Amino acid sequence: MPRLSLLLLSWLIALLPAGDATGQGAPVIPSRGSVSQIAPDLAIVTEVSLDAPYVGQQFCIIYKLRAQRPPAAVDIDPQQYSGFWTELIPISADSASAARVLKGQGVVEYLLRQVIAYPLQEGEQRLPALSLKVKRALSTTAQRDDWDIVGASVPVVIEVLPLPPRPQSGPGAPLVGGVEGALRWAGAGRQALIFEIQGTANLALFRPLDWLRPPAGVRFQEQLAGSDELTQTLDVEGKRQLSLLQRQRWLISVSGGESGQRIDGFFLPIFEPLEKVWKDQRVEGLSLPGLEQSGVGWPSTGKTSAAKTGGLTSIFRSTVALWAMSVTGMVAVLALVFLLRRRKSRSNPGAEGSIAILEKKLRTSPRAFLDGAHKVLLRCAAEMQRSYNLGALDTPLDRCWITVQKYRFNLEPVQAEVCEDIFQSIKEILSA
Repeated sequence: MPRLSLLLLSWLIALLPAGDATGQGAPVIPSRGSVSQIAPDLAIVTEVSLDAPYVGQQFCIIYKLRAQRPPAAVDIDPQQYSGFWTELIPISADSASAARVLKGQGVVEYLLRQVIAYPLQEGEQRLPALSLKVKRALSTTAQRDDWDIVGASVPVVIEVLPLPPRPQSGPGAPLVGGVEGALRWAGAGRQALIFEIQGTANLALFRPLDWLRPPAGVRFQEQLAGSDELTQTLDVEGKRQLSLLQRQRWLISVSGGESGQRIDGFFLPIFEPLEKVWKDQRVEGLSLPGLEQSGVGWPSTGKTSAAKTGGLTSIFRSTVALWAMSVTGMVAVLALVFLLRRRKSRSNPGAEGSIAILEKKLRTSPRAFLDGAHKVLLRCAAEMQRSYNLGALDTPLDRCWITVQKYRFNLEPVQAEVCEDIFQSIKEILSA
């Protein structure tokens, strides 16, 4: 099993209180919820995974629409989570709805929104209400904004617990949850480090140079090289729980210094909310290698080949050889860049290719068109670094995202003018 999954699995198992020796009592994750009735046969269900999280501790918020019969359309308003860092988790097609029997009556619960949240401050905090509009049946004569029901859920108030004092003060926001970190050299050149960190703690505000200290005469420069997220779902007694595992890779360029100098390791203080204690996660250090180990890197103090031969001819030959090696290296680099760009262009159709694919799906299958529009908007959001709060702002991208999400999981056929409006909006977004 991959290391990411093992870390997340251990965190999920730790959340489950153990049953007794006889097996009585199924494990239940502590959670609270509220049911807000907006019509005799419609209600908004809010489920919160933790009653009293610590500052910086991950928890999830699930919103559902409970209905006796499927609605024709649902429109959800954006939310603003003041005092929280949040990540909006997209709803997949296979989890859009789930039929359940409740109190002897058949009802259908539709997932409206699922959020991963981290409290930023202690004390009493308020989770915002979810406002939505519902259309019971589609009509060709009614206006598109003519909704049958407009309602909102009741805001949920939670008590955020303060963290106990850290044994040693440290920079940045505290890390709460499970975290692993590792430092290694990048490639054979030994001129750059890769620092990788992963865990259930909030890594969005983490900066490696707050902890990694260069030795004398060495300079570091950091750059985020990659960021991944893994969301896993756990259903316990009808309650849906989400957990988010983040992984970040930082490329740290190294300049200056001498062979043998040591880049010291460090300890990351991690607060374990289940055990309610601080623990130190060790990140091992590295030594600066020499030229004889890598072939390139830091300047050597030895004599050059020209000094050994002592002749002008040797200097000229060395210069010509170096020039030839440089030209060969440049040609190889250019060829590699060309191949990578060609491969990327084949795998990524680009703006024009995306529009052409969407237009074909628009004419053949509205449902496939909505799925394709969903993927294009996700790619646009990633390029704009907006994946974490998509749908929360008033921009063309957010408005188009909300419209696509509203119609993706409707049971009724999607109207042609709706798909056409979405198509035109995506064309404008891609052109911008």
